[in-house]
Amino acid sequence: MEPNGKVAIVTGGATGLGRAISKMLADAGVIVAVNHPAPDADEARVTVSQIADAGGVAVAVEADVSSAPQVASMVDQVVGSFGGLDILVNCAGTTVFVDFKDLAGLNESDWDRIFAVNAKGPFLCAQAVVPHMQARGAGVIVTITSGSGLSPGGSSIAYAASKAALEMTNKCLAQALGPQIRVNTVAPGMLATRWGARFGKEALERRRQSLPLKRLTAVEDVAATVLFAVRNDAVTGSTLLVDAGGSTIR
Repeated sequence: MEPNGKVAIVTGGATGLGRAISKMLADAGVIVAVNHPAPDADEARVTVSQIADAGGVAVAVEADVSSAPQVASMVDQVVGSFGGLDILVNCAGTTVFVDFKDLAGLNESDWDRIFAVNAKGPFLCAQAVVPHMQARGAGVIVTITSGSGLSPGGSSIAYAASKAALEMTNKCLAQALGPQIRVNTVAPGMLATRWGARFGKEALERRRQSLPLKRLTAVEDVAATVLFAVRNDAVTGSTLLVDAGGSTIR
C-alpha cells in the first residue's frame, strides 16, 4: 500500500513508541488519528502539534481500547472526519512489573486489565475498522506485540501471555481477512522508553551487551518496520522481529 494520502488510527499513539509510529506515518503522507486514553490527552496534543509543525496532518482521538463502545465511537469519528480508513496500528498497551517467580504478586485485577488492553483491545479495534477497510477494497492492520510473546521474558507473566495471545489473534485475522486486508505483527525487543527504564540502567546495559548488535532497539527502528509492513503488499500473517538479534540468545 502506498501510504501517501491514506488514513490511519494509531492506538496508544500519544507517547513513546506510539508517538514515533504516528510521526513516521505522518512523514510518509498518512493522515494520522492519534488515539490516547484520557490521562494522555496532553501528550496527544504534543504529538499532534509535532506532526503539524513538520507539515503533516493529525488529530487526537480519546478512547479506551478495551471498551467496545469507545472503540466504535473513535472509528466513527475518524471515518466521519476523513471519509474512510485504511490503516490500523495497534500500539496501545499496559503492564505491571512483577517478577515471574512472584506468583502471588500478580493479582487478578492486573491480569484482567493487561489482557483487556493488550489482547482484547486490538481485536475490538479490528472488528470496528474492518468494514470500513472492506468498503475501500483494501486495508492494513499492524499490531505491536513483543519478543516476550514469542519467548518467556518481559515485565510480567501476564504481559508475556497477553502478547502471545495477540500473536495468534493476528495470525487468525490474517487468514480471515485476506486478500483485501493484510495483518502483521511487529515484535520489538527491549526498548529504551519510559517502560524500559523501569528495568533499571544496569539491566538495560546488561541486555545491550548481550545482544549481537550491541544496541537496544530504538522506537524509530520499530516505527520503520511498521511503515515497511504498511507498504509491502506481499506480507501478511507475519511477525517482524525487531530486537537487535535478541532472538538468537534466548
